[in-house]
Amino acid sequence: MGNKRRRLFCLLLGFCIFMTSGCDFGSVEQTVSAQEEKEDGRTTEIIVPNGKEDTPEEEEEKTEEEKKEEKKTDTKKQITQSKPFWQSETSKQYETLTAVAAAAQQDYRINGPKRGWMSKNGKLYGYYDGCYITPSMLVKEGYLESGLDTAGYEILLIDGSDLAQYSGASVPSDSNTFCVFAAVKQNGKYLLASASGKAGQISQEDYTSLLAKYNQSHGTVGRLSSASAEYGRILNYICLYEGKFSDFFVREIRKDNKYAVVVFSTTTNTANIKQYILKNDNGFWEVVYPNVQMDAYPINAVNKLIPDFNVELLPKYNLAAWKNYVKAEQGGAVAAMFSNYYITSKSQIKYQCATANCAYFRLTDGSRYVAYMNGEYWTAAPVSSDIAAKNYFMERTGVDYGFIILDD
Repeated sequence: MGNKRRRLFCLLLGFCIFMTSGCDFGSVEQTVSAQEEKEDGRTTEIIVPNGKEDTPEEEEEKTEEEKKEEKKTDTKKQITQSKPFWQSETSKQYETLTAVAAAAQQDYRINGPKRGWMSKNGKLYGYYDGCYITPSMLVKEGYLESGLDTAGYEILLIDGSDLAQYSGASVPSDSNTFCVFAAVKQNGKYLLASASGKAGQISQEDYTSLLAKYNQSHGTVGRLSSASAEYGRILNYICLYEGKFSDFFVREIRKDNKYAVVVFSTTTNTANIKQYILKNDNGFWEVVYPNVQMDAYPINAVNKLIPDFNVELLPKYNLAAWKNYVKAEQGGAVAAMFSNYYITSKSQIKYQCATANCAYFRLTDGSRYVAYMNGEYWTAAPVSSDIAAKNYFMERTGVDYGFIILDD
């Protein structure tokens, strides 16, 4: 009986050992099979006991970092998508405005004086070109890159301190002076920038008000008659400015309702010709720009100081170009006056002023004469008025010699 129990126990024990060995073998065999499949390139899955994936801790940490980065990216996308479109468009507009202003400022600095570039009613204008300056002109001249969208752009030449007075303006500190700005209308407002960058945005009403500060239309431009009371009053204010009362030989006075231009010399030296600009303030005239005759480019120079001044008041001749050629006495012309028996004594000459080729005389009896060097010889002739004298020289030379002709 005991032997039977012992044999039964051994039999059960052997069976359990066999079953346990069989399970381990299957597990090992399954793992080997999986490894072989990986080597064949048919799968990358690794099967382990208990059915878990083999995922190292480092891989889990990397996945968490990637998740954080993805979350940040999604947040940025949401912010970008939530921005109004016009904000990005405004930023682009400011960049283009700055580029246009910088190009125009450089062109104005280099070429502006000799080309008569000026502020005309607040906008950059080429006096000798006869037109407003545009971005396309800057591209053509090589100061601005092509391909920029500048539709509707306006180029201004104003004082930055004037712009700074308006709500919404943010003028760069180095642009608070007379310089170039570019402007464009967007969403009912005007965006502006100088060569130094963004200058803010102002309403259309304020933009109109800003340009109105540079309005150059101050009434009819005309030549003032020497018989008028205003003529004498203006000369008296010049005397006050000069600090002495003296007689002048006036070539001409031109004026509108705000400014006057006077071309004159003293009676002691007719070759010392001066040109002054005066401003009318409630009936009182004051000299606001003396010695224009020193400016080689008067249109550009005067406009910088008095941007609302109408440059049509300036005479067509440039006194700075003539300063070394004007003479108080021209011997050849005087000889022609004698040879034609217009005078018998130099004491008969009350006024004379001349260049190397032209001369004008006013005698003590009020008669007027012109003299012109025709080839190698001087010829002289009487004229009825200062206008007739001006026409005489213009017909023969094509030049305005009004600066040597005494005003009637």
